[in-house]
Amino acid sequence: MTGGRSAGWGAKRWVAGVSAVLAVAVAAWSAGGASAQEAGVTEIAGPPPTKQPPVGCSYRNDDGLHINTSVSKQVLLMYGSATDTISFSFRPSTKTEEIESVSIKGYKRAIITSVSEPEQTVVGNVGGVPVTNMTFTIGFDGTVGDTGYEVEVVTDADTYTMEGAYEVGGFVLVLDEKIVSGEEKDGLQLGDVVALVKKSLTECSMKWKTFGSVTPDVGAIQISFKEQEGSTFLKEVEYEDTCEVDGYVDNKLAPGCGVGFSPGGNAFAIKTSPYRCGYGQFFIHFTWPSVELNGEVFETVLIVKFDKSSPPPCVALGDTVEVDSSGGVVAVDMFNLLNPPQPSDVEKVILSYDGKSFDSNNGKSTLEQPDQKMVFEVSGGTSGEKYDATIECAFEDRTIEATYLGGKVVIDVTGEAGLPERKDLPERDGKIRVAVLIEFDRYDPTNYTVAVHNKCLAGFFEMLGGDADDYGLETVRQGSAIPVVLMYADDQEDYDAKVETLKADLAEESCKGQQAMDEPCDKVRFLESYIVASDGSGVSGDSGAAVASASGLATWSIALIAVLGALIVMLLIALALWAVYRRSAEQTESDYSTSGPLGVPDPDDLLYNESVVRDVYGRSNGAGPTPETAAARAREAELREEFPRPPSTSAASGRAETDDASSTYSGLMG
Repeated sequence: MTGGRSAGWGAKRWVAGVSAVLAVAVAAWSAGGASAQEAGVTEIAGPPPTKQPPVGCSYRNDDGLHINTSVSKQVLLMYGSATDTISFSFRPSTKTEEIESVSIKGYKRAIITSVSEPEQTVVGNVGGVPVTNMTFTIGFDGTVGDTGYEVEVVTDADTYTMEGAYEVGGFVLVLDEKIVSGEEKDGLQLGDVVALVKKSLTECSMKWKTFGSVTPDVGAIQISFKEQEGSTFLKEVEYEDTCEVDGYVDNKLAPGCGVGFSPGGNAFAIKTSPYRCGYGQFFIHFTWPSVELNGEVFETVLIVKFDKSSPPPCVALGDTVEVDSSGGVVAVDMFNLLNPPQPSDVEKVILSYDGKSFDSNNGKSTLEQPDQKMVFEVSGGTSGEKYDATIECAFEDRTIEATYLGGKVVIDVTGEAGLPERKDLPERDGKIRVAVLIEFDRYDPTNYTVAVHNKCLAGFFEMLGGDADDYGLETVRQGSAIPVVLMYADDQEDYDAKVETLKADLAEESCKGQQAMDEPCDKVRFLESYIVASDGSGVSGDSGAAVASASGLATWSIALIAVLGALIVMLLIALALWAVYRRSAEQTESDYSTSGPLGVPDPDDLLYNESVVRDVYGRSNGAGPTPETAAARAREAELREEFPRPPSTSAASGRAETDDASSTYSGLMG
């Protein structure tokens, strides 16, 4: 109390001073008509409201009455900070007093972290004494709890004060006496990969404040994760929806649960995944629905940062994989193969065991964030042996061996791979039986094992449904393995629908069926199908009777029969042509012999006249006889007239005479 005022007047001025914070509620009520409790304001009992501003500090409620009662106000800290406004009216005791300073001071525990310069506006007067509106903006950053404050107005004649209080709700996380939660904080600085591997668990203390007498359960806090960039969280922390939020018990977190609060809410722990650094920064988002103010629930974040000066290695998760002795597929879960965090994308991954190496099938592997599943097609090994596999990652400029989590990848070679056996489908009432031919390029009947066939059936289950009793096996044909799978259909319409489904899903561009069979897209295809009659024979439902007639024969048998049939047809044609040729030759030989010696063609013969043939002397009609030949021919004609040849029908045309005549002709021409 100053200026010689009485104690009663000083008490009155103090009561007016402690009511300063109520001015905020006045503004809220004037805007929306809310009650003091809805606005997060608790009034402290004092003198009744008045129509005129009393001397000192006061605020006006929604009824237009001035109240100089002290107030406790609630504020919800959001993402680490909050602001609020104090607005009140000041009336000095005399009209001649002039304001020298206005301030807020005396707040406790540093919960109020900033106070603006006041805005002063004269809004009227009472009995000639001016009334001034005073407005402050209050800031809260990184701390929760209760705090008090004092408003002080100093004039040239006196000093007027008013007290108030705040409840700041929410929670903050503290590490080494430093607030780390909130958007504007530095967050957790966790070092590089080496530091993470040495110490992956970090514990923060927790400071929290709720409104009212009921303490909300920290187990109701909701947790989610977000990467600094991109839409996929890169699993720097392993956390499943089934994890308990308050699962940090006895300084330990449950396996697979990388974050958690202690049940009492005094600590928060985070356990990072070894070697995962992502983009170097990610966010943990917290929501606490049971702590709310004016319909807004509490939210904050914790920023987690890594030192990325040394990129982490490619990492393979240890596992034991069974492989048939004849070969099979090995899938290895890995991460850090893509950018981020590696500076260049992986080109291939190499798996080696038993002196053999196999490149990853990148087309069949899953190369996406956060985890990569690398697939290898291996040749098997010695039955009963187990091999520790080596994984190497080949990048653009280097090849490095993977780091193994949970031990190395072990290739367990099973016993001699069994081949699937024939399984008939019995007739079933109301069903028709169907045979479907699927071709697998990667196998033949010697390595189309039970395991491979089970993968085939698994694909059928996924594409068409049913169970094992709905499928059978007729045979596996030669060449590329072609299993003839038997199944049921309800009727012709159902049969057509199932066949269309198989064709669509097994088309290479779809690859749905191949994926269900765990096979490459271009190595499996639908061939054909047919309905199996009650006697076991095929009744084509897709490609005509040829399918039915061939359904019981292996592919190599059909091919062999076709080749033999073609050879027989060619042989028959050759024999027929040879017979025609011999008959023609005999006829030609006979024609030549009837008109002259053997080898002397008839001058009227067509072949002779066309110069196609020549006689034993090299003559042809096209060349023309020489003068000597013409003279010899004339003598021969005279001899024939002098010694005519007996008719072929007379008794004198016997073999001996014919030979003599030929001899005579020969002797004369000699």
